Amino acid sequence: MEIKNVRIDARGIHGQVATSWTRHLGINRIMVIDDSIIKNDMQKLALKMACPEEVKLSIFSCEKAVERLNDPEAYVGEMLMIILINVDTLARLKALNYHFKEVNIGNLPSRPNTEAVRKTVYITEEEKKIIFDVEKTGTHFIAQMVPRDSPVDFISLLK
Repeated sequence: MEIKNVRIDARGIHGQVATSWTRHLGINRIMVIDDSIIKNDMQKLALKMACPEEVKLSIFSCEKAVERLNDPEAYVGEMLMIILINVDTLARLKALNYHFKEVNIGNLPSRPNTEAVRKTVYITEEEKKIIFDVEKTGTHFIAQMVPRDSPVDFISLLK
């Protein structure tokens, strides 16, 4: 398995992910990691419907995802795109001693108590703390909406 992209996107699987990112990176499996979606059949169905037909889909809790990502026999020869629905998932993964080399902050909508970091990225103070905390593990954070955009160092946007 090769992790080609890790993206935080509140929209889950949608047009940009389903077409631009999967084609550009040669993705043949999308893994969605989210502790609440795993318990919601309607949300799981929506993700399955949005996933391109030629791309396999895995939807896991944080614990199950870490188990699979650490398994050298899992997804042999596959190109993975990992989608996290929210920043909190990074904190849960860190608590399980798992971190990614790079995380792309794609889309986090405006919500109460958020501030705009980019046109499509709004974060809370707590999310900012999580990102800074996870960065200390060696994770590099970027912001890149679509493959044709140049990646921007996300941490520099927070300072």
